[in-house]
Amino acid sequence: MTRRSTPPLWAVIMAGGSGTRFWPVSKNAMPKQFLPPGGGIPPRNAGPTLLELTLKRARGFAPPERTLVMASAAHKKFLRNLEIPKRNVVHEPEGRNTAPCLGLAARLIESREPGALMCAVPADQHVGKTREFQKLIRAGARLARAHDSIVSLGAPPHSPETGFGYIERGERVTPTGEIEAFRAKRFREKPPLAQARRYAASGKHYWNSGIFISRAACLIEELESRLPRLGAVLCRAASAYAKRDTAAFAKLWKKCESISIDHAVMEKSRNLIVLPADVGWSDLGTWPALRGVLARDEAGNVWILPKGGRTESIDAKNLIVRSNKKLVAAVGVEDVIVVETDDALLICSIADAEKIGEMVKNLGKGDAKFL
Repeated sequence: MTRRSTPPLWAVIMAGGSGTRFWPVSKNAMPKQFLPPGGGIPPRNAGPTLLELTLKRARGFAPPERTLVMASAAHKKFLRNLEIPKRNVVHEPEGRNTAPCLGLAARLIESREPGALMCAVPADQHVGKTREFQKLIRAGARLARAHDSIVSLGAPPHSPETGFGYIERGERVTPTGEIEAFRAKRFREKPPLAQARRYAASGKHYWNSGIFISRAACLIEELESRLPRLGAVLCRAASAYAKRDTAAFAKLWKKCESISIDHAVMEKSRNLIVLPADVGWSDLGTWPALRGVLARDEAGNVWILPKGGRTESIDAKNLIVRSNKKLVAAVGVEDVIVVETDDALLICSIADAEKIGEMVKNLGKGDAKFL
């Protein structure tokens, strides 16, 4: 009996986000994926970028020739020196959310290597346990192949976050003694606080990491089934892209519905497995998320200052401060975010950090030069 060869695994790095909730460090001209965590050491944003760190992690399960970076054409200058083939950097003419992005990636992969698997990974996340993460991705690829399913990584919740989606698990699909994986019972979008508390305490819910593995053809089929019009447009767009017909590709891309992969596929699919992933995951979606990534002092404060910068504080707790100043002092303040750049200053309570993106939208109605 001839053993079937393992299908190749591709990494698809989604680098097209705008990172508005990390304003004013993250802006349209330079979103957070092209910056180090928290913007790096001011004023020059020194350090490896989130995209570079993501590519380095992906190297543990997919070689450069099987790595796609999906990004905005507006950010070409940040994508020139990536350590992957130039043909694997896809420039999206305009933002169309993650479903068209991943649908296009799936078609490009399937055309190059029919039967291949793909792992979709956002470019702006943090993973503390790299080796465990890479091991899980490889296990997820085996599951996706064995069950012909979409395998989504679910991070065990350690707090009742209202800014994350949740995955509720169903019956176990792996034998006892092997790595745990479960049928996904349902997706829950960002819940109110009371519901998030129940999810975090249930032991049956996981944060939706936005990372998943499937056959490229499986994702194509799911999209065509759920959104036939989008599937048809993506088929033509992928053909135009492969022929390097940039005008036709841009025209077709504009016709794509702007929708997330969660709304388009994950919330509706009955072919989904959740793989628990205790790998030190953080989506780095807001300034408070840095508390789990960057060093904190004894009072729980995160200070992002120039090299040699000093702090002086009295009764100051749970602050997140980023400043170009050599000395920052705080007295009697708690749970506040203060972020200074050359042209803007943000002051926000940690409890309201999710509203920063909304504030940036309002700012865009006035003076767009700050975006």
